Amino acid sequence: MREYQDLNAKRRSRIPAVLWPFWAPGPEEFYRWRVQLDCGCIAEVLTRGKEDLPSESRWPDAVSEASLPAAQMLCWHEDSPPAPYRDIAEWGDRREVSFPADPAEPPDWADPQTWAVLRHAEPHTSAFWTVTLSCGHVTDVVSELGWKPADGLRRVSAKRLQAMIAEFEEFWASDPDGQDRREREHTKRMLAEGWPSPAREHLCHACPQVRFIVAFQRTGWLVPRKPERKLPKPPSRASLERRLRQVEAEAARLRDQLAQLDPPESITNAR
Repeated sequence: MREYQDLNAKRRSRIPAVLWPFWAPGPEEFYRWRVQLDCGCIAEVLTRGKEDLPSESRWPDAVSEASLPAAQMLCWHEDSPPAPYRDIAEWGDRREVSFPADPAEPPDWADPQTWAVLRHAEPHTSAFWTVTLSCGHVTDVVSELGWKPADGLRRVSAKRLQAMIAEFEEFWASDPDGQDRREREHTKRMLAEGWPSPAREHLCHACPQVRFIVAFQRTGWLVPRKPERKLPKPPSRASLERRLRQVEAEAARLRDQLAQLDPPESITNAR
């Protein structure tokens, strides 16, 4: 209850009160479930009413702030495999994000030579697209400001591509551990496709942590309901007939007792 009230308070602070019944309803509308995931973990979830089953609901992806496909939930495990590359299945919304100039000092993950190529010395703006990957999960993809999906993917020239192939071959020969197998295979696919921009495939960070709901159990309303007043069950015909026989027998007994109390008519008249 506290978790939901804290979450709802944040939601209600961002939206008009008239929309609360739709986007931030009160806790009395939610039903509690225990769900079991295919990794063996148990979690508790809420649905909008007792008829909405957890296996048919779409649960949030905390990274992309989008919804996962039905019956999927995130469950973090340290031994999960690395994120796989997935093809882009659908392009969604676009937004522009402005960034300040990058610092002159390279970050920990880049050497000075690499940083000199990647660094933006001036403030810049990039276009971000929300895309759906072939696995059904959502992520962001960066593109040039003037590009749109209808333009198709842009590729480098044949001359530049040959130079890039030679550069990567030299890099792999001189430093076999410079790229892990996943990144090397991705690079090879990019080279084989002419180094498209934006890239046709992207890492899905949700896939390694996604688990499927395999069982669920009802727990009850988040706000307990008052017990409903049960109407008395109407008696059956057999019970009514039995009670009638009992009443008739009792009435006959009482009539006999009354008859014994009344004096005979002849004696009364004689007196």
